[in-house]
Amino acid sequence: MIGTLAVLAGFAVVERSVDARTGPPGSCSQTDVHPLLPSGDMLAVRSGPTLFSPEIGALRRDTALILSGGQSGWAHIAIADAPQFDGWVPADQLWVDVEASRALYSQPGPMGRMLVMSDGDAESFRVLGCHGPWLHVINARTGAVWIDRRQSS
Repeated sequence: MIGTLAVLAGFAVVERSVDARTGPPGSCSQTDVHPLLPSGDMLAVRSGPTLFSPEIGALRRDTALILSGGQSGWAHIAIADAPQFDGWVPADQLWVDVEASRALYSQPGPMGRMLVMSDGDAESFRVLGCHGPWLHVINARTGAVWIDRRQSS
């Protein structure tokens, strides 16, 4: 009984250690993302990962971004055409296209199991966070899943 509890406790620690929202800038592989906004709206970019951090700029819907880290539900981004401009936005305000036939996993790393393959067409997902080369995403069809960005299509 004690051995079983120790193993279960170990799995809980491993699962918490891969939380997508707990990495500093540079903690995940760079991924191209876009703001998830209605046409004409702007997304505030902040100097830190809180609503109280000063606003340092704003993004339009068509701005190409690079995601490089996350913390507490915030994404560290840079503008693809101007990488010297970086800041923080709410992670769930970003989306990413996923190629057709991409494997979707239950969690990142060796503990994750493949759940499904994405549909025959590219799909859009809302970004939840990232961990190393893994991207945590969600959409209505699949729910929350992980994508290994090192995989080739």
